[in-house]
Amino acid sequence: GYLQPYSSMHPWFIWFSFIFPLPYALRALLINEFNDLRIRCVGNNLIPGGPGFADISNQVCALPGLRPGQLYVLGRDCLADGYGIYVNSQWRYFLGLLGYLLVYTLLIALVMEFIEFGNTGYTINVYKRYPPHVPVATESNESESSSILSEEGAAAAAEKSPPISELSGTGGPTDAQIAAGTTFTWHNVNYTVPVAGGRRQLLHDISGYVKPHQMTALMGSSGAGKTTLLDALSQRKTIGKLEGEMLMNGAPQPASFRRITGYAEQQDVHAPLVTVRELLRFSARLRQPGSVSTAETEKDVERVIRLLELTDIADCLVGDPESADGISLFARKLLTIGSELVAKPKVCFLDEPTSSVDSSSAVKIVQILRRLASVEGQTILCTIHQPSSAIFNEFDRLLLLVRGGHVVYHGDIGDDAHTLINYFERNGAPKCPPTANPAEYILDVVGGTSIDWPQIWSESKERQDVITEIDRVNTLKSEAESDITDVSSREYAHDVPFQIQHLISRMYLMQWRNLQYNGTRVALQAFAALLISFTFYRVTNSVTDLQNQVFAVLQSLLVSILVINTTQPEYFRQRELYARESSTNQYGWLSFGVSVVLAEWIFMAVASTVYFAIFYWVAGLNADGNRVGFFYITYVMLGLFAMTLGQAIAAFSPNDLIASMLNPVFVTPLAVGSGAFIPYSKIPLLLQKVIYNANPLRYFMEALVVNQLHDVQIRCRPKEFYQFTSPAGMSCGDYAGGWIQSAPGYIDGLDGSSCRYCPYSVGDQYTSTLN
Repeated sequence: GYLQPYSSMHPWFIWFSFIFPLPYALRALLINEFNDLRIRCVGNNLIPGGPGFADISNQVCALPGLRPGQLYVLGRDCLADGYGIYVNSQWRYFLGLLGYLLVYTLLIALVMEFIEFGNTGYTINVYKRYPPHVPVATESNESESSSILSEEGAAAAAEKSPPISELSGTGGPTDAQIAAGTTFTWHNVNYTVPVAGGRRQLLHDISGYVKPHQMTALMGSSGAGKTTLLDALSQRKTIGKLEGEMLMNGAPQPASFRRITGYAEQQDVHAPLVTVRELLRFSARLRQPGSVSTAETEKDVERVIRLLELTDIADCLVGDPESADGISLFARKLLTIGSELVAKPKVCFLDEPTSSVDSSSAVKIVQILRRLASVEGQTILCTIHQPSSAIFNEFDRLLLLVRGGHVVYHGDIGDDAHTLINYFERNGAPKCPPTANPAEYILDVVGGTSIDWPQIWSESKERQDVITEIDRVNTLKSEAESDITDVSSREYAHDVPFQIQHLISRMYLMQWRNLQYNGTRVALQAFAALLISFTFYRVTNSVTDLQNQVFAVLQSLLVSILVINTTQPEYFRQRELYARESSTNQYGWLSFGVSVVLAEWIFMAVASTVYFAIFYWVAGLNADGNRVGFFYITYVMLGLFAMTLGQAIAAFSPNDLIASMLNPVFVTPLAVGSGAFIPYSKIPLLLQKVIYNANPLRYFMEALVVNQLHDVQIRCRPKEFYQFTSPAGMSCGDYAGGWIQSAPGYIDGLDGSSCRYCPYSVGDQYTSTLN
C-alpha cells in the first residue's frame, strides 16, 4: 500500500494486501505514527503561494487529506485519502499479524515433520549424455605406458625395480631405486603458532624421511599433530613459524613443490557438475608442464582411471555428497587420490585416506596405495587413524607421534609388526598379545603408560640411525642427476591466460549443467517481471502514474539487487574449490577472480533479458526505440553490478551465513540513497556524499527514470486536480495566471472562477523534485 496506493491497484493483485503479513504491519505502524499528527501546509505545498497570496480561502494545500480553509492536514486524513488506511482498524491489523505468526509456525512444523531434504542414504550415478571417445585399453598399450611417475622416474623404476616379492624383506629400496626415485627428508622440524598470551609449539624436533617404493604411516592419538606435520611438510601452513631443514632429493624445496607433489586432503572437495574424467583432465592440464601434449595428458588420465578402477564411472557426474546424485563416498575418496596422481607427483602426501568409508573400502584404498608404492615406485607419506591389522600390515614404516608433537618412534614396522613391537617391549612396554592389533597396541602403550616415550626415543639408537640415513639419502640424491628442470621448478605450470581459459571453460560447463541454479535465477526474474509489470500494468502519464513509474523502476532495481542472494552460494562453492586447487598451485588468485566474474556474465545477462522482455512491454513504459534500448542496456549492466557486488560481499565473508547478515548493511544504504525513498534535499549533508553521490544504484535509478519521463507530457485525471476558487470578480487566469508561469504544472479552466491545478505538466518537473 505504499509503493502503489490501494486506489490505483488493479483488481487482480489487490488481494495481495490481505494474504501477506507485511501490509498489516505497515498499516499498523503508519497509524501509530500519523494518528495524532498535524502536517503544516507551507512552501510549495500551498497552492497558489508566494507574495500576494495570503487568503487561505482562495488557496489549497497540495497534500492528501486536505480540507478547504485549513493550513494543516491531519495525519489520519492523510492516511485515509492518500493510502486508504483508517485509524480505527489499528488493532485489527495487529491481531492479523498474530494470526500470521501462528499460521507460519504451524507450516514450519508440518514441513519439518513430513518433508525430508538432503541425502537419503544412497547415491545415484548420473552419467554424461554424450561421453567422449577414449581408446580402449589393451595389453600392448597398457604395457607401453603404465606408470604415473614422471618419465625419468618411470624408466628408472622399470629398469631397476625387482618384483614385489623380492622387494619385501630386503630392508627397503636399493640405492639404485633411491637414485631413480624421489626422496624427501626433514630434520629438526619445529612449528610454533601464536595464541592468546604468547606462542604455542605444536611440533618438537621431528626428523624423518620417506623413500620411493615405500609407504610410511604417520600415526598418533588425537591432538598429536599428525595433520599439522603433514601440512608443514607439504608447505600448506600459512601462519606461525616453521623451522627445520626439509629437502627433496637432497635439495631445498623448489617453488613448484606444492604443484609437483600430491596432497590428498581428508575432505573430498570436488566440482560437483563435472564428470570424473573431466575433473582429472582439468587437474592434469593445469599441473603438468606445457611441454606435455594434450594427447599425452589424456593418456595419463586414462592410466589413473584404470589404476583406481574408476572406468565404469569415468563419465559419471561427481555430484554432491549431501544429495543422492553422484558417485559414492568410496569413489570420491579414490577421485581425491586420482586428482593428485594425474600430476605425476614426486611425493604423495595423504591425510587419512580411509576416513568416511567402510572397512572393506578402506582396505581397497590402502591396497591401491600399496600398488603405487611397490609397482609404480611412488614415495608415500600417509596419516592413518586407528587402522585395522589388514591396513596396518600394508605399510613399510611408521612415524608415531604423541600429544604435543613429539616423536616416539620412526622406523620399520617389520613382518607382522615384529620390529615395531620389539622396540616397545624392549623399552618397558607390556608384552603384545598374539591376537592384538599392533596399531591399537602401540597407541595404548604410548597413551596409557607412565613411560616417557619421547625421551626414550631421543636417546635411542634407532633415532641416531634415522639421522644417519637422512644424511646418506641426501648425499646419494645430491650425487644423482636432478630431474627438476627450469620449467618444472616454476610455481605455476602455465601462465595466467592459460589458467583463465581452462577455469572459465569449466565454470561455463558447470553453469550450463546447473539447471537448479540458473533455472531458479531465470524463474525469479520472470516471476518478478510478471508480478511487477501487472502491478503497474499499462501506466499512463497521469500524476499518480508518475509515482507508479518511478516505483516500477525502483522495484526493477531492487529485484536485480536480489540477485546477490542467488549469486553468493555459487561463489562460496567456487571458492571452496579454489582453496583446494590453489593449494596445489593449479592456478592463482588473479585467474580465479577474473574467471568467477566472467563465467557469470552471460547467464546473468540472459536472466536480465528475460525480466526486461516481460516487464517493459506489460508495464507499458516509454515505447520510443532509443529509450527501449537504453533501458535494456542499463538494466543488464545493473544485473552485472549486482552480481559482482554479491561476489564482493562474499569474498570477505567467511561463510554464507555471515554474507547474508552483511547483505542488508550494503543494500539498505543503496536503496535509501537511490533518491526514490528520501528526496535529495532531505538527506543530511554528510550522508549526501556517502549514500547518494557515491551510490551506484542512484545513478542507475536516475538514468532509468530520466529515460522514462524526459519530455513526457503529463495530464491529470479529474481526481488528481487540486481545486481552489479565485476571489470574487476575478477569473483563475487573473488570479493565478502570473503565478503559474513560474510554477510547475498547469491550471485547467483559466477563464472560470473554479480553478483546477495539476502539479506537473511535463515529466522533467517531477524528476526535478527527485534531483
